[in-house]
Amino acid sequence: MDSSVIADWIMTAAADPLTVCVVIFLATLLAEDATTIVVGILVSQALLTPAPALSALLAGTISGDVMLHLAGRYAGDSGWGRAVLRGAKVGVAVSRLRRPTLWMVGLARFVPGMRLPVYFGSGFLRMDWRRCLALIVLTGSVWTPALFWTSATGGDVATRVAGGGPWPLLLSAMFCFVGLWIVRVRARRQTPIIGAF
Repeated sequence: MDSSVIADWIMTAAADPLTVCVVIFLATLLAEDATTIVVGILVSQALLTPAPALSALLAGTISGDVMLHLAGRYAGDSGWGRAVLRGAKVGVAVSRLRRPTLWMVGLARFVPGMRLPVYFGSGFLRMDWRRCLALIVLTGSVWTPALFWTSATGGDVATRVAGGGPWPLLLSAMFCFVGLWIVRVRARRQTPIIGAF
C-alpha cells in the first residue's frame, strides 16, 4: 500500500483524536511498517500527538500479528488443514519444526516479508500459543516504537531507508536460508518420529 494513501487516510481523520487512532489501528492491519513510518513523520511535523499515535500503532501491530497466528490455527483445524498435517512425511517434518523454529517467530518481526508466513505457519503447526503470543507482543513492543522513533526523529531519512534498495529481499532470502539450514542440521541429528499426528 502506498504511504501517501495512508497519510491521506490519517490526515482526513486528524481533527478527531479518537477517529485518528481508529484509522491508524486499521491502517496497521493493512501495512504495519509503512503506517508506522507515516505516523512517525506526521508526529515529527506536529500533525499528530505522539502518545495516542504510538498506542494505536502498538495495538494495531500486535493485534494484526496475533490475527495471523489465529488464522493459521483456524486453517490447521479445518478439514483441509488436518488432512495436510496427517500426511506421513508432514508429521515427521512438523515434529522437527516445532521446537527449533520458535526462535523464527521472534526473528520474523525484524525481517521484512516474513511475518505473514511465519506467524500464520506458527498457528497452522499448532506451536505453543502462549510462547508465540509472548514473542509477538515482545518483538512488536520493541520494533514498532523503534521504527516510530526513527521516523519521528529522522523524517525523510527513515522514508528513504525503508522504501528502497535490495535489502528487504536480501534479508528475507538470508532468513529463509539460515532457517532451512538449521532445520536440515537438526533433522540429521534426530531420528524420525513417526505418527506425530
